Amino acid sequence: MEKDCAFIRFSLVADEWPIDAFTTEIGILPTEAYKIGDDYIIGTRQRKRFETVWSLESGEMKLHFEEDMDKDLFESLIAPLRTHIKLINAYKEKYQLTCIFFVHYNFYNAQTPGMRLDPTIIAFAHSIGAIIDIYIDNETDWEDLLYVN
Repeated sequence: MEKDCAFIRFSLVADEWPIDAFTTEIGILPTEAYKIGDDYIIGTRQRKRFETVWSLESGEMKLHFEEDMDKDLFESLIAPLRTHIKLINAYKEKYQLTCIFFVHYNFYNAQTPGMRLDPTIIAFAHSIGAIIDIYIDNETDWEDLLYVN
């Protein structure tokens, strides 16, 4: 049986900006970083990147439904960034960066609970002018449904 899970990514995005210098200054290795014009492959086709991106990702995390679930998910990703708000904002202003959180929840058997963003998460996102995009997928594990009495 599949378990409910979430994935969170924080990205700094612009056409061109010095991601190597940013990485050195912030002292955090990104999960993914690439520059405009870099080659990448989708399927069997080679493509070129159309923007420069620096990202931290949580990886897939199993959800345990507790009161502070969403806070804990975000906090694991933003904790190392909290002391670097001034640096992030300086780069954001100088290079017209977009700061974005991409949150993807995957629930099985349509068991989608409500979601709550803790004020500390909202305050951090606000302090750097970040967008928060939340996507929710509901998957049905049909084999489990076949055996329900």
